[in-house]
Amino acid sequence: MVIQSPPSRFDNPFATCWTKPGALPFSFAAGENAEELLANLAAQNWRGAIIGPHGSGKSTLLETLKPLLADAGRNVLAIALRDRQRRLPRPFLDSIRALKWRSNDLLVIDGFEQLGWPQRLFLAYRSRQKRTGLLVTAHRPIRLPTLVRLNPPQSLVTRLVADLCTEVSTPVTLDDISDSYACHGSDVREIFFDLYDRHERKRHAVRTRQF
Repeated sequence: MVIQSPPSRFDNPFATCWTKPGALPFSFAAGENAEELLANLAAQNWRGAIIGPHGSGKSTLLETLKPLLADAGRNVLAIALRDRQRRLPRPFLDSIRALKWRSNDLLVIDGFEQLGWPQRLFLAYRSRQKRTGLLVTAHRPIRLPTLVRLNPPQSLVTRLVADLCTEVSTPVTLDDISDSYACHGSDVREIFFDLYDRHERKRHAVRTRQF
């Protein structure tokens, strides 16, 4: 069995291994920062929702906040739900049942709206009853205070691309970024997928001309 090493960022700066949540730090809008969001969450008794469309950076923001939440004394129990995952996995449910439901416990659910309403209602009611924190992501406002709404503008996408390409050049142009943004809007994840393909096509075209 041959174990392949992850693709080098010198091959393509838009490879998923360099753009997935946790690999690429969240880029805040002007006047915003993680510490301010954390203070707002604390003021709301550690209950809040990160709202934004698909691919807008919700999961990336969560990954940025998690170590800060731990530093703030929160006991974080987190899970990321896949599309159409209507129920919490049994191991995670068992972890919730084992909770002592202390005030410093914090449930973090990425993709909260994927759940059916019985489990959403249970988590919201139980956490409120026990005064335990609940931080979630969702595509639209829910019955939790909105911590932040994400809707990345093209200027932010351009800045993210520049950050990715600090160590390697790319044939992708500003026009490519503009065209991709016009097609995918604030879905940064899809924009990166598109720019990955554009990078590969243009690099291949250059190699073909050289031979």
